[in-house]
Amino acid sequence: MPFELVALSPAVFFSLSSIMTRRGLDGSTPHTGSLVVLIVQLVFFSASLAVVDFSRISLSVYWIAFVAAGLSSPALSLLFLYRSIQRIGVAPTSSISNTHAIFGALWAFMFLGERPSAMVWLGILLVVAGVFWMTSGGGPLARGRALFLPFTSAAFFGLAPMLRKLGLGGMDSLVFGGFLQSVSACIVGPVFLKASTGWRPFVFNRSSLVNFIWAGLAMGAAQLTLMAALSMGDVSRVSPLVATVPLFTLALAPLILGRRERITSRIVFGALFIVAGVILVTSLR
Repeated sequence: MPFELVALSPAVFFSLSSIMTRRGLDGSTPHTGSLVVLIVQLVFFSASLAVVDFSRISLSVYWIAFVAAGLSSPALSLLFLYRSIQRIGVAPTSSISNTHAIFGALWAFMFLGERPSAMVWLGILLVVAGVFWMTSGGGPLARGRALFLPFTSAAFFGLAPMLRKLGLGGMDSLVFGGFLQSVSACIVGPVFLKASTGWRPFVFNRSSLVNFIWAGLAMGAAQLTLMAALSMGDVSRVSPLVATVPLFTLALAPLILGRRERITSRIVFGALFIVAGVILVTSLR
């Protein structure tokens, strides 16, 4: 399967996960949604262990990288992502949080020794231009406090691929790597979630729970396909491709959310800038 198609798959799943989360938040809270998604991911990867050849797996220091990746994303990245979705909406959150392409390239530059070409950096700058276009029209998107949420989510999200790339250097099984990160996220994540909300209780109801479960399944599929892409190419090429999430969000959000989500022309044009940067990066060989 072509590298670009594999790397685009998580973008579709991440988009669906955010949209279903937005539906679930109508009757619940961000930290409740994060908890359900983390648990569903753990179940998803636990069930996937049935296809793992354990004769090729042994205790390794590389496991630490996947454990750390799980703490970075999904645990911490989801916490800030879901708060942002509740605060400013799924479409702008999806677009702004996709600056993880920039963070991913920076982390890879600092820790993996990857050296993206000048044209790759130009493409990433277009992603930045799209973000600033979206946030220059006033309203909640222009408030620094609100923007802290999606940007922090992006920083943690961008760090995780670098950690997974390190882990893949000593492990052949993508599924087992995903299982390790889902375990660490599920163990430590709830503590982060409760502490960050002043230990407020979780809010469960049937409608929200169903939507959060679908969001978790989509997130699990996104994580699995993302690791498959990382096994095929550099972080600096994978991250911008995954940044096409805004396109899929713009297309799917009105169909699934209806009037819950307001898509403005500024959000659309900002997303197009982001996609232009992605096309520039992925057209290079």
